[in-house]
Amino acid sequence: MALPLNNPSNWPALLVLALIRMTAALPHRLRLAIGCVAGRLAMGVMRKRRAIALRNLQLCFPEWSDARRKAVLRAHFESLGMGLVELAMAAWCPDRQVRELVEVKGAEHLGDALREGRGVIAMSGHFPALEFTARAMDFPPPGLVAVYRPGGNAVFAYLVNRARLKTAADTLSKYDVRGMVKALRSGSVLWYAGDQMTDAKSAVTAPFFGEPAMTGTALGRLARISGAPVVPWFTRRLKDGRYQVELFPALEGLAGDSPEEEAERVNALVEEQVRRAPEQYYWIHRRFKRRPAPLPDPYD
Repeated sequence: MALPLNNPSNWPALLVLALIRMTAALPHRLRLAIGCVAGRLAMGVMRKRRAIALRNLQLCFPEWSDARRKAVLRAHFESLGMGLVELAMAAWCPDRQVRELVEVKGAEHLGDALREGRGVIAMSGHFPALEFTARAMDFPPPGLVAVYRPGGNAVFAYLVNRARLKTAADTLSKYDVRGMVKALRSGSVLWYAGDQMTDAKSAVTAPFFGEPAMTGTALGRLARISGAPVVPWFTRRLKDGRYQVELFPALEGLAGDSPEEEAERVNALVEEQVRRAPEQYYWIHRRFKRRPAPLPDPYD
């Protein structure tokens, strides 16, 4: 994917890209500090997203005080700023530096699942350091195939694509189900985030932090069609600036679950990881949108 240089509307984003590109060459603590400041600035500008994130925290953590939710909201935007820097790190840092910063736990679960010979669906959630930490993983041929959502800002899409192709052998649109099945049957690891609804027609209502949320069911369909095991895969940014990737044993019986049971299991897995570092989840997404009546729109 080439940089979109000819469209003047992209020039501000290109300037931001140039600035974060330079952070990849800085000492690690300094670049995270720059990301943290950028996130604080973004919090002041992105009023609509700030309101969405706060509403999500209210829904998911009603037991928290207002002061605690506001503190996590600030930390969340700082995490988003660091996540932008981590995208640049994923795109331009040398392999040696990546492996020095990332600890991988549970890699044997991926190996066990691959030995079944049907590919693997690596299920993850929307956490900012995922692109960077994925580079510390070893994927035997034919390698990793990343699923992405088309659209959005062309400059940001360029950065994400460059970062992913440092890890993935290929990328596929989330609409390309035939391509996903083909990749799995060839023995690939399919990188799939199943914690957001992308198509209301293939989603069911399932609890997320006790609140009804529309949740996609494509994960189970892919597992049923391909026969591939599903290995949960999550990542965290640690307090010392390092990172941890953790893989878990393949989910038993997911392909045989009803769509509702599948959605509940996926949401419970993601919820467990979110509770470990609440500020690192992607709260600026409208996680509880498009719920069927009589459920209210919490963002109205």
